[in-house]
Amino acid sequence: MRLLSSLGLACVLIVGSMPNAALAQDATSSVATLHLADGSTAALVEWKLSYEFIAWKQKEPVSSAKAQRIDIPMLVLGKKTYPVQGDSLSLKHLEANETARVISMNLKKAGDLKVEQPAREILAPDLDKKMIYQPRSLDISGKSLSGMDRAFCIVSFSPLLECGLTKTSRIVKIDFN
Repeated sequence: MRLLSSLGLACVLIVGSMPNAALAQDATSSVATLHLADGSTAALVEWKLSYEFIAWKQKEPVSSAKAQRIDIPMLVLGKKTYPVQGDSLSLKHLEANETARVISMNLKKAGDLKVEQPAREILAPDLDKKMIYQPRSLDISGKSLSGMDRAFCIVSFSPLLECGLTKTSRIVKIDFN
């Protein structure tokens, strides 16, 4: 009888802890698989999309600009946002003079997309209107399967910033699982 009580108690404890274990598994089950130009792949768990922009006061030199970063779990192009979870983003590059710039994108569920600077009202809605706003890049960061923090530049919105200088860091496709 005592064995059955112990067994019953163990079952209650296991079943009672299952929802927490399931929630913990869901939090890390979202994986972004990056396909790089050299043919390799990199998987990132706990991934996030980050947009970097600079802002500075009018009539002040650009050297006074402060870089800011905002995490938005969607693709932002112009004034439009596109959910990426469960989708695939393909990037087409123009290669010239040892550089490669993203010239177009394709989001499987949305189709072909024009590369546009993210709108100020989406990335920096609270930014003072007297400030000059310049988007710089869209990055993806997360943890590798071995637990290392990794970050990759997806696209540059500024001619002064280059992404994917080498084929080992140039993203050609991302599967957001």
